[in-house]
Amino acid sequence: MQEPTQEEREAWDLASIRQRRSRFVAKPIGNVVRRLLASSGYGDTQAAAQLQHAWNEAVGPTLAKLSRPGNVSRGALQIQVANSAAMQEIHFCRKQILASLRANPSTANISDFKIRIGQFE
Repeated sequence: MQEPTQEEREAWDLASIRQRRSRFVAKPIGNVVRRLLASSGYGDTQAAAQLQHAWNEAVGPTLAKLSRPGNVSRGALQIQVANSAAMQEIHFCRKQILASLRANPSTANISDFKIRIGQFE
């Protein structure tokens, strides 16, 4: 059997390069942006800001100064309040606050909340 010539080797190499798939496969831009936002933590920051805004609208300016929403776990929103008077006021307005939170699309999954007294700035 004869050895391939230089031109045949180059043609063979060029053909094999064309047949290989590139490791740089184009991905949909939506997937790339979603992963970038998730890795940077921007999505969590945005969600927390939306929750804070919805909470402020639901309780009004007076109670908003005395309370702060926390995490949502299994549909229950954790709320931290400055004192027992604020805790009692929020407890009395529970139905109206929940109705207001459910009306907002960003907090529609909240079905209940738990109130705790704590320090915050």
